[in-house]
Amino acid sequence: MSRSVYILAASALALSACQPADEPTTTLEADAPPTIADTVEVSSAPVAAEQDHDEHDDAEHDDHDDDEHDAHDDHGDEHEDDHGDDEDHAGGEAHVHGVSDLAASLDGAVLSISIEGALANFDLDESLRTLEDQTPYTNGIVEIIGGDCSRDKASASIRPVGEHGNMSIDLTYTCASADQITALDIIGFQNFSGFEEVNAVFLTDANQIAETLTETDTRLDIS
Repeated sequence: MSRSVYILAASALALSACQPADEPTTTLEADAPPTIADTVEVSSAPVAAEQDHDEHDDAEHDDHDDDEHDAHDDHGDEHEDDHGDDEDHAGGEAHVHGVSDLAASLDGAVLSISIEGALANFDLDESLRTLEDQTPYTNGIVEIIGGDCSRDKASASIRPVGEHGNMSIDLTYTCASADQITALDIIGFQNFSGFEEVNAVFLTDANQIAETLTETDTRLDIS
């Protein structure tokens, strides 16, 4: 073998030794993306917690409203109980112990007077429904000052107001000198211990007079 051939073979071997070895081919696989089911499962947990929180708040709110409503009802009941002895709103009207109403009207020579108040004002039991004698009440309630009036009619009756009762008195007079009536004196204050106030009104064709009378001021002045 010639020397040149040997050199060429050696060079080829050296060159072959310097080349990098072939690397194995590998396939890279990407991680699979999360499925829709996984995503829903992860996000549903906060939603459920939020719903639980809202339901808890709603329950507390309802309980709070119920408590306030009950407290309001209790307060209303107490308020009604405080006034139950002196007022009865059956039929929308008040029944007040100690306070009576008087209305008088003059039409020509005819004077008409009506008085109404709780039975207790006339020292009577509230359960009473009939009167054996009307005279103490028709005679003992009012006096007319001036006018030369004579009484034509007088009646007294009991009108139920819920579980209580009112006394109603109606009086009619004929006055010879009606223009000379100077006052109505409520003598019921001295005859019945239950009289405390009388809301009095006097009506004529010309004017109207109104005043609240008491034990120390029993006269309704007409002129």
